Amino acid sequence: MTLQAWWPLFACAAVVALGILALAWQRRSRTPAATALAVTVSGVAVWSAADAALYGTTAAVVRQAYPAVLMVGVGVVVAGVYGLSRTVADPSWQLSRRVAVSLAVEPLLLVLAAALPATRGLVLAVPESGTAAEVEFGPLFLAHSGYSYVLLAVAYLHLARRRRSAAGVFRRQLTVLLGTAVLSTVGNVVAVVLQGDGHGVDLTPLFFLLTGLVDCWAIFRLGLLQVVPVARDRVVDTVPDAVLVVDPEGRVLDLNPAAVRMLERTRPGVADGILGRFLQDVAGPEAVAVLGRAADRDGSRLAEVAPGVWLDVRTSPISDPRGRALGRIVVVRDVSEEQGRRLAVEALNRQLAEQLVEIERLRAALAEEAVRDPLTGLHNRRHLDRALDAALATAPDGTPVAVVLVDVDHFKTVNDRFGHAVGDRVLQSVAGVLTGAARPGDVVARYGGEEFLVLLPGAGRGEAAARAEEIRRRCAGLLDRDGAAVTVSAGVAATPDDGDDAAMLLAGADRALYAAKAAGRDRVVVSAGLGAPVG
Repeated sequence: MTLQAWWPLFACAAVVALGILALAWQRRSRTPAATALAVTVSGVAVWSAADAALYGTTAAVVRQAYPAVLMVGVGVVVAGVYGLSRTVADPSWQLSRRVAVSLAVEPLLLVLAAALPATRGLVLAVPESGTAAEVEFGPLFLAHSGYSYVLLAVAYLHLARRRRSAAGVFRRQLTVLLGTAVLSTVGNVVAVVLQGDGHGVDLTPLFFLLTGLVDCWAIFRLGLLQVVPVARDRVVDTVPDAVLVVDPEGRVLDLNPAAVRMLERTRPGVADGILGRFLQDVAGPEAVAVLGRAADRDGSRLAEVAPGVWLDVRTSPISDPRGRALGRIVVVRDVSEEQGRRLAVEALNRQLAEQLVEIERLRAALAEEAVRDPLTGLHNRRHLDRALDAALATAPDGTPVAVVLVDVDHFKTVNDRFGHAVGDRVLQSVAGVLTGAARPGDVVARYGGEEFLVLLPGAGRGEAAARAEEIRRRCAGLLDRDGAAVTVSAGVAATPDDGDDAAMLLAGADRALYAAKAAGRDRVVVSAGLGAPVG
């Protein structure tokens, strides 16, 4: 096969490179790797086009320009492969000015040497006439090749390191990139060796043609430019949560610094030699047992694994494409501070609830004291007024409401003869009799001074009179230790005979009481209704 017969293949390689360039350029906004790939294949296109022109024409101007154009393509390819490898290995990597200058200086000097007639032969020697198109390498070209191989080796080393820690689709991406890169480099080495005597053919563009086809397959089948892994130290190692990878047997395969700190906190001294050990040995059987007893809520377990140390543990299984279990990822978040605050809030809420109960009790006590007579313990006039109005308002139609107004006979004489202390004891004794005679639903109140009132909801005139007589009889048997005899007079009134409101009812009872006192005291008088009272 003559040298001139190779140019269609090189032209095809240039076209394929341009196609890949278009695909990568369209995806440059999705991933930083696309730009680096576009730069690389642009160099391949220039390189392939230069070879196609060299083998496809005998024009002197083409042969004169070939060394410089070729070195442009070679320099761009090497720089592009270096940038692509660094970007894929670490998407946060950016081309600094210093690195850009380092990548550009040597190729530019070589292009300049290849462009000048005086130094062109030191780079490449190409016949300027005739049909022969053999290329002889000069010392500068061979030095440049060595420099390029070193640069590419550094780039491939970054890819290899990244591939070692990658998994899944990321690992496949890196495998494709490494494979195609090594293929092209090996092809270039073979081409340089074959052209060492000046009679070989530059087969490098053909290897790049194969590389381009593989990269196209990777773009459409593996999503090479759709997802580029973020370097592990940018994500897993910097997240505040502890992350552990555990195999199906429970051995720790990997963990981040946060996990080391968490384990060291719960079990001091355990941080050395964690990888390869069983999780139960690392975390401690007590912690594992506590987590095992904790309720699983939406894949999360919350437990106190040590005094004051609360952990929120989430577990996710991992499997291969065939569904076989590879282990699980354990994400542990230290929620001790949040849990402490929650428990403190709960304690404060309980304390507040207890205080509210106590406040309500005190409020009820104060409210009760506000309606109680401090001497006798009976309800006072304020409470009586409300109770009487409520009894009248809620009494069913036809149901009577009665009141008994009780007055201690000759109470002023008791005070004058025996003193106020004896008088107070007399009032307390009468109050005791009234309370003892009361039935459920009755209201006993101190009406004022030596007067008491008993409210009898549902009692008619007859029943109220009988109750009043019982009270009078019990009081007649009272005798203070100082010799003060006690008797009472009582007036009885009831609805509807004495009216339907509180004022009329109390007025009726007061008239009846006045009549009892006028008749000689120590007796009960029932109101005769809205007319005059009778005994």
